[in-house]
Amino acid sequence: MNALRNVLVAGCLIFSLVPALAASVNGAISFQGDTVHLELSGQQNWDYDVKRSESKGKTVVEMTVPALDDSTVQALNNFKSEMVTQVSVDRKGPDGKYLVYFTLSGASIDTFDYLTDQPSRLIVDFYVNPSAKADKKSVAKKEPTTKADSAKSSKALAKNKTDKTRTPATADALAIADQGAAVALNDSAAQRGIFDGGDPNYERFTIKPYDIKEESVIRAKDNYYIPFPMLETPVSYWEKLKNTPTIYEISPKPTDENKQARLLLTLFEKQRYAVYLKTVQWFKEKYPTSQYNEVIDFMTADVHLALSQGAEHAKSYEDAIQKYKEAIAKYPQSPLAERTSLKIGYLALERGDNLAALRLFNEHIANKNFGGKESLSKDLARMGSGLAYMRLNRWEDAVAQYEDIEKNSIHRDLKVEAAYRRGDVWIKAKNYAKATSEYQNALKKYPEGQTFFPNAYYNQAESLFGMQKYPQSLDLYREFVKKFPSSEHAPFAMTRMGELLEILGADKSRVMGAYLETYFRYGENPSAVISRLRLLSTRMKGMKPKETDNAVKEIMSLAKKVDLPNIEQFATVMVADGYTQRGEFDKSISLLSKYYKEHPTSVDIPLMTQRIVTNINNKLEDQVNDGNFIGALKTHNQYSDSWLKNSKRLDTKFNVGRAFEMAGVPIESEKYYKDVLNRVYAIRGTPEAKEISVKERVPTEDELNLRLAAVSTNEQKYNQAYEYLKNVKTPEKLSELEQIERVNIAVRLLERRGDNESAIRYLGELLRTWKGQPELVAEPYLKLAELQIKQGKKDEALQALGMIDKLSKDSDHVSPVVHAKALESMGDIYLAKNSKDQAIDAYQTLLEKYEQTRPLSSIRYKLGQIYFKRGDMQLAAETWNEFKGEKSGFWKNLAQEQLKNSEWRDGYKKYIKRIPAMSEKESK
Repeated sequence: MNALRNVLVAGCLIFSLVPALAASVNGAISFQGDTVHLELSGQQNWDYDVKRSESKGKTVVEMTVPALDDSTVQALNNFKSEMVTQVSVDRKGPDGKYLVYFTLSGASIDTFDYLTDQPSRLIVDFYVNPSAKADKKSVAKKEPTTKADSAKSSKALAKNKTDKTRTPATADALAIADQGAAVALNDSAAQRGIFDGGDPNYERFTIKPYDIKEESVIRAKDNYYIPFPMLETPVSYWEKLKNTPTIYEISPKPTDENKQARLLLTLFEKQRYAVYLKTVQWFKEKYPTSQYNEVIDFMTADVHLALSQGAEHAKSYEDAIQKYKEAIAKYPQSPLAERTSLKIGYLALERGDNLAALRLFNEHIANKNFGGKESLSKDLARMGSGLAYMRLNRWEDAVAQYEDIEKNSIHRDLKVEAAYRRGDVWIKAKNYAKATSEYQNALKKYPEGQTFFPNAYYNQAESLFGMQKYPQSLDLYREFVKKFPSSEHAPFAMTRMGELLEILGADKSRVMGAYLETYFRYGENPSAVISRLRLLSTRMKGMKPKETDNAVKEIMSLAKKVDLPNIEQFATVMVADGYTQRGEFDKSISLLSKYYKEHPTSVDIPLMTQRIVTNINNKLEDQVNDGNFIGALKTHNQYSDSWLKNSKRLDTKFNVGRAFEMAGVPIESEKYYKDVLNRVYAIRGTPEAKEISVKERVPTEDELNLRLAAVSTNEQKYNQAYEYLKNVKTPEKLSELEQIERVNIAVRLLERRGDNESAIRYLGELLRTWKGQPELVAEPYLKLAELQIKQGKKDEALQALGMIDKLSKDSDHVSPVVHAKALESMGDIYLAKNSKDQAIDAYQTLLEKYEQTRPLSSIRYKLGQIYFKRGDMQLAAETWNEFKGEKSGFWKNLAQEQLKNSEWRDGYKKYIKRIPAMSEKESK
């Protein structure tokens, strides 16, 4: 329920997408090595508290956490260990939270709590703090070291493979002379730029400042850019230490003990580990105080560590660490102790056990047997501590370790490395400004390190990307790829360069070229998959349906090969964007909504909501543009109480207003238009207005005033319509159709006022200055003619009507309705002027072009009557015999009566002439 409530408060989920949930926090508690580990999950944002107190001689840790599920409560109540002797849960904590009480075995038990991001977890560890004063109940026991062991330890020998005459390996690894930063890497591939004869400086990935498009940068804010992992370079000395294994040596002696010890050494060197472990057990039983025990103990720990590499020997790692610790404690003066102490710290670090690593490094630094403060191994331990603190999200502590090394170390290469690592801490903390500053300072202060620390370029570029400093980020990514083409992060860098080119407004072909090159160079490398996903998404627009289905399957399949946070969400968005580009808005909406419902606690709510609303708006706009206002209103009704409820998109409201206007509901459309216009006025001149104009197809103030004038006219609110029309300040910027509509509304309003002269002048001005499509002015010409007819200006009206006829002959796009009315009006005017031949031409043209599609029986009757009155009975009869349509009956009967009367008169003409009255009437 908490997760659902958080979504509702955010205002992005309008209807219930998931069933009500019970207490969602669950967890587990266990004893791991020398740590009691509590891990809780089920919350995105954690609200908790940890307090330590002393009660009745006992140390108790009180923890306040969100409500736990029943299985977790039961597991906690049943847990006991040497460190945490009792756990109890109180369900009646403040604000519905639970109180968990941990009773500790003594004051030496310390706690460490921290959070992880991916996935979101709350973790609390209980461990023995070696610096705390141990009491009688302390579980920490130090194994005693006998004098005999100490004495014999000096007889143990070890050496390095590289030089058989040198002292033991521990000393070899740690007593390295100051060689500068060049010690860090010895990979020539990492030091050279990739050779590209056609473009060695990667100019294809640059963009000039004057080519950057502000609109593209604004539009990019709604794009989805998956976070790439930071580049963390390995500790150079530790890598050298790992790759320089210890070589053990036992000098031959003529004793059975010596022979058996050398047998163990042979089994170790030939990696016969199973036989070795059985033999060493026998050897220890037979020679419990052997002089070779020091070598054998360290060697046995190495065996367990080697076995731990196999899945079937997972427990061997813990055995190895325990053996190493025992050997260090037993032989503190051994030349192997210092190396091994450092080694187990870094091993813990590599396994992700950061808290254990931190403790081991602190113990190493505190050990007086490993030299003074300036000891190389202690500097390396501080380096490791810095990494552990960073991974535990303790940023200040991590930076303090690196600052200490840079300030106090006598080894310049470590000083350089520490300076370059400080930026890593702040990028991990997502403090991009500090990260950029630290990297820049390191490059300036220690330029010799730039060849060996690619993190200074890659992570700095990613920081600048996070700060939206896109041109600078692009330059640094380009520099990184030039310097470190073999890096595992090079595919990420090239992918990001393609994204940056798109953000900055580069041509689409250059963007696609960057993605193609990434995929071409690095193929199926998981780091190059993001480029492939973007390519497939963009290409979906031009694919056939079957190809689209295959592309969708490939996108989702490739996403499973990549271990990146939110990769499934990214792949879903890429598919949805592909559907959107194809105009398949319903598929996009369905896919995004489904993912939202299935991942309510981890989904990027703004990202998904914005895309769903955009697709709904696109669908609405298409339906309105196609004249499907009923479908548009249905779409709006479908989502009005869900995704659109809190939407502030102005273009969505405008499209709904258009749909209502087309449906003949001016009152509703006026409400939507006014809402949009008021909002446009409110944000005028603000950065928000600029951003909205880029992301949405928002109508201008003139467009909105025109629409309001149109609906007000339809509501017969003529004064209000006139005011809206006056607010159209730049009519020349309206579309051609809108300009014609504006004129028609203005003429209608002027005509309503009786100001025909102004209406004629209005139309005349438009027609004289019109530069657009000629066919669009046909209707204004018709209206002009109607007004001129009312004023008795028949010759001027004939000129306007003649223009319509000419436009129709020159173009097929003049409305048939307008042309038909123009021809009819021309015929009527000519007939009234007794210009019968011109009237006949106009009527005949009208009948020839439109009689099949329009009811023109009255025009046919009128044409026949002209012939009839001329006395051309044959043409009259032929004209009247061509009546068409069921509704022509009245005019057909009227024509037949005329013809019958004409026949009677012809038959009795001689008699009529004898009757003076009739003869006179006939002559008239």
